[in-house]
Amino acid sequence: MKYKVGHCFSAHHTTGSHTTYEGKHCFWSGQPTYRRFSPSNVMGVSLVELLVSLAVAAILISASVPGMKTLIVNNRIENVADELYGSLMLARSEAVKRQRTVSLCSTLDDLTCDESNFGWHHGWLIFTDERNDGLLNDNDQLLRRVTGQSELISILWNRGYSLRFNSRGQTNQAGTFQVCDQDNNSDAKAIIISMSGRLRTEERGACS
Repeated sequence: MKYKVGHCFSAHHTTGSHTTYEGKHCFWSGQPTYRRFSPSNVMGVSLVELLVSLAVAAILISASVPGMKTLIVNNRIENVADELYGSLMLARSEAVKRQRTVSLCSTLDDLTCDESNFGWHHGWLIFTDERNDGLLNDNDQLLRRVTGQSELISILWNRGYSLRFNSRGQTNQAGTFQVCDQDNNSDAKAIIISMSGRLRTEERGACS
């Protein structure tokens, strides 16, 4: 009789004393079974599918780049405007505290005032102004030096290269600082200074 692997059957056994036993017998293979690995069973990606995926990814990245650049520029405008606002507040408070004129001026070399008015984005200086001329001279004390800002940012002051605060915290002339990007494609931020020396900020569509 042939038996299949894993087959179970019942059997009766009779002894000489006519006693009958019933038992269940199973046949199992002594060796485990393994599933054979075949490369054909693995699902892969064709070259065409890969190229299509890369093309879609490239389109999505190129579409997001302009928006990302605008976000970066707007963030820098905010940071530069905050830095400039803080410098103006410092100059005014120091003028009142020291009871003398304190000035700000744009600079190209971080040492002297830029009388050519090439641009405040290169940096500015805050100093006591003994001569009240808006220039950093030998007898003046440098209070703070702010180094150049991002080349993507422009800072425009409609009153030239300097600004002075007297001992009462008043300025010699009212005006407006505008902080915007070089391409003028992003929103600008303005810092408006009154003759009393008070500051206020406002959002603008672009530098004018």
